[in-house]
Amino acid sequence: MPAPSAQTRQCEPAVTLSLRLKLRAVLIATAVFTVIATMCAALLGYPLDQSASAALLIGLAVSLIETFYVAAPAGRWLRAMHPLASLAVYGGIVVAVSLLIVHLNLALWGRWDRLGEVYGRLPVTVPLIYGIAIVAITALRVVGFLGARNLLDLVTGRYRRPAVERRVFLFLDVKGSTALVERLGPKGAKALIGKFFFDISSPITDHGGDIYRFTGDGLVATWHWDDAVRDGQVMRAVQDIRDAVRREEDEYRQHFDAVPAFRIGIHGGEIVVSEEGDVRRAIGFYGDTIHIAARMEQKAKELGVDLVVSEDVAQALESSPLPLAEVAREKVRGISRP
Repeated sequence: MPAPSAQTRQCEPAVTLSLRLKLRAVLIATAVFTVIATMCAALLGYPLDQSASAALLIGLAVSLIETFYVAAPAGRWLRAMHPLASLAVYGGIVVAVSLLIVHLNLALWGRWDRLGEVYGRLPVTVPLIYGIAIVAITALRVVGFLGARNLLDLVTGRYRRPAVERRVFLFLDVKGSTALVERLGPKGAKALIGKFFFDISSPITDHGGDIYRFTGDGLVATWHWDDAVRDGQVMRAVQDIRDAVRREEDEYRQHFDAVPAFRIGIHGGEIVVSEEGDVRRAIGFYGDTIHIAARMEQKAKELGVDLVVSEDVAQALESSPLPLAEVAREKVRGISRP
């Protein structure tokens, strides 16, 4: 809760954590698409060199579109569609982009003489590109549902044996959710909260966080300790959450006649991380750290403030876009030390 003076610094790195993560995703997706598309082209007897360059360009273009448009605020219209409709439309966009790049690839190789051959193969090429696009988009959606880091941890068995890590947890709760249900009805309140979660997910993941779980009218997000405190990323996520709601204020008022308000509690420390379940597996967290983080959100309610950060996290932050001040020093229920 105390705020060292260093936390008021407003330093922005040349390449933010968010941008690094996005660029890494672009490189991985481009490499995977290039390998798959080149193999398919080789099986169909297409020239290997030109096929590889076309696959590379298409993979790069699609990865950039996915990362910086579809997964960004501009692509909300596509993400908000029914999943099957979104898949069909997205696949069509990929095909259109791919056909443009096929022409660009011919120009780069100086092989306009092959244009007739390329057009002749369109009945095979277009379904092939569309099929690859559908598979790739479906994989991206599955990764998005599970979380890329969680999926990698489960596949590699990183937490088959319990491990101790330093993590930061953010607990967020929508204020007055019971009153919202009473005024809007269960479906209306669910629609408002669903839109709210939709709007604030990117600010969390863009700053290196993972959404651990949704809790009805709230959510729990987690960061690795160093990722959270470096350049105040966890606090920047909070700021962007506020900004996201502010940007959508007119939409909330138009559709629900209400703007969601929320409380946040943040705490971090050592936690035990382990796989849980058998047929359906997940990553679980165990220890006082997560319980104290939940109590920070409750303290925000008791103290009548929107955000409470524990002293441990406040002192570790390299910087914060939000000024912090000490609001209380007291014991948390169930924990002996203040």
